[in-house]
Amino acid sequence: MATFKYRHGGSWVSLPNGTAFKVRHGDAWVNPSKVKVRHGGAWVDAWSKSDPITLAFECNASQGWRSTAAWRTDNKVRFGAFDTFGDNLTVLEFSADSTTGGYTSTSLQEALAVRSNVTALKLTLTRGTGGSSTISGSTSETLLVGQLDKANGTSMSTYNAGASVQETNMQTIPASDLQGWSYLSSQTKQFTFGGSASTLTGLATHLSTKQMWISEKSSSWIASGGGTSTSDIYSVCNGSADGSGKPVLTVTMDY
Repeated sequence: MATFKYRHGGSWVSLPNGTAFKVRHGDAWVNPSKVKVRHGGAWVDAWSKSDPITLAFECNASQGWRSTAAWRTDNKVRFGAFDTFGDNLTVLEFSADSTTGGYTSTSLQEALAVRSNVTALKLTLTRGTGGSSTISGSTSETLLVGQLDKANGTSMSTYNAGASVQETNMQTIPASDLQGWSYLSSQTKQFTFGGSASTLTGLATHLSTKQMWISEKSSSWIASGGGTSTSDIYSVCNGSADGSGKPVLTVTMDY
């Protein structure tokens, strides 16, 4: 974003982002969120107000899927594989209103309509007593998170989840973030997504209207594979039906 400058004391000074800049509109001075200038036949942003907010959105729908097209019925978040039961992929929604004070009537879609630039995106998961063991400190396995090409509100058990997986804006949670995650007692971890602001904005924008997926892999799920299907990071985490410890998407957004 270009900076907005004005002449002061014989030099050009950048106007800091904030709420100091105002323009006359109607009969009052108002603080705009953007200032545009004409350049090359088009209007381009010259200045953008900064007033970030961070909102939390609890998962309001979740369901696990395996490549046998068999949907789980307990609403838990499952990923990885255990013994002969095949690979797990879980679908989630974050379409409910924010749980953050002052914004409890605001959905992610509504919030992004005002502040469309996402600067940070985090996912919180609570691993309960499921999972084969504490995730090994030496595991090299990663967890993938991405966008699913299904609209929020779509009945999850009516489609093949694996066929709707998209890798655009996909995030990789490294093994180092998972290592040591115990299953012996309920334990919560928050994963911070990386990538450019445009990637984070793209993923958050998608999740405002469509579903999310979580899995150890993005394709070639095994329906059953004996011992070869077991993975070090197999986990059962709290889902939308749990009374506490539901998945939470935390979004920091700005103008």
